[in-house]
Amino acid sequence: MPGSPDPVLGNWLLTHIVAVAAALGTVAVVYATRARSARSFLTPALVGVGYALATLAVWTAARLVTDAFPSGLVEDPLTAAGFLGVSFLLLAGFVAVSALLFARRGLAAPLVGLFGVTELVWWAFLHVRGETDALGMFLIFGPVLLVLLVVAAGVEFAGRWGWRRFVRESGRSAS
Repeated sequence: MPGSPDPVLGNWLLTHIVAVAAALGTVAVVYATRARSARSFLTPALVGVGYALATLAVWTAARLVTDAFPSGLVEDPLTAAGFLGVSFLLLAGFVAVSALLFARRGLAAPLVGLFGVTELVWWAFLHVRGETDALGMFLIFGPVLLVLLVVAAGVEFAGRWGWRRFVRESGRSAS
């Protein structure tokens, strides 16, 4: 189909498997570093930096292997630096925010959101030659996804607070 992106790894299933493995690995690292993340901002920041570097390396490698760099990025290095810089901050932010909310508040929604975002981003970054490059789309939808992740965490926090406040403390708990 014209305009449809091609999977770099050859087929859609293998691309999903790699993306799910990356998502599971990311969530596992955030889970494993929860004690350090609860004490310091440095650990979530470092994990976020590593995640952002790995994710942008996947985007870059997919385009190098297939010679499919977006023409705008090749022609204007300043634009490329801007796109990569903002993407780096967004990607690192996903992990840092998720790690802090999980480690300090015990919220699971950020980990579920991080899994979903990682699977989606890696899956998209492992596709080339579509009508729009995945990195450009990420700059539009990345902030929206980050806000949704924080909103989901807020809903979980409010639900837990309400449960503790109105059910557990009144002695009417079923558990």
